[in-house]
Amino acid sequence: MKELDITQWTKVGEGGNGATYINPAEPGVLLKESYLELAKADDLVQEFNISKAIYELGVSTPRMIELVSVNGRAAILCQAIEGKKSFAKLCHDNPEHLDDYALQMATLAKKFHATGTAGTKAIPSMKTLMTEAVAQSAMLSAKAQKRVQDFLDTVEDTPTLLHGDFTFSNIILADDKAYWIDLGRATHGSPYFDLGHFYLFCNIFGRQKRVQDIAHMTDQQMVRFWDTFAKAYAGEENVADFNKTCKRFAALDIVLLGHIQPLSFSERFFLGMLAKKMIKD
Repeated sequence: MKELDITQWTKVGEGGNGATYINPAEPGVLLKESYLELAKADDLVQEFNISKAIYELGVSTPRMIELVSVNGRAAILCQAIEGKKSFAKLCHDNPEHLDDYALQMATLAKKFHATGTAGTKAIPSMKTLMTEAVAQSAMLSAKAQKRVQDFLDTVEDTPTLLHGDFTFSNIILADDKAYWIDLGRATHGSPYFDLGHFYLFCNIFGRQKRVQDIAHMTDQQMVRFWDTFAKAYAGEENVADFNKTCKRFAALDIVLLGHIQPLSFSERFFLGMLAKKMIKD
């Protein structure tokens, strides 16, 4: 992995995990730097490999160019998308068009979930990851673990592309073209894993001020977005059953959240109770 000198690069964004840079001498290229040392930057390496594999499947996503090192830290060179806005930011800026954006996202989501992954080794199975999360869950009692696993056993492990962090913040528009971004947690399996994650985000976690700030939307707007999206994705005549299934998969997503993020005892207790209720409903 080559070392990149970033003295000529300008920082244009920064978050908890890293920063992004551009360089006038490298038009159309974005540098995503991790704050982690190379030996600890598995997530960034995974994002590069998975995103590259998904791009090669023909999905509209920024092209991965190269993995590099910056001062001993991992970084990605990838395609820069100029003038981009996420669907969440578009809804914030143009609330009168919220339903239009929800309809558009539903159409794009169905196309994304029609992408097959057979033979693509870089993209893992969500059912396998979820089974591990359930078995190691600290938020579920033995009885609740069995109930969740019994439901998971009924889910087919299909070679269907999943985003892994499917929300209106991770699809962007630029010059009327849509791109899926932040694909480091992409997997394959039932589309309901993605849909359950989005259901949870809009209808449950969307009540939190922190989530509203991330989404640039109010809780009422997120619920409205989901309602329009769900009717378009499933068909209005099927939306009641669709929502019921998404709610059960949202319970699985809660268990996965507890597996990949450190939680306090009170958070584990609350989320465990919520997951148990949602899997039963």
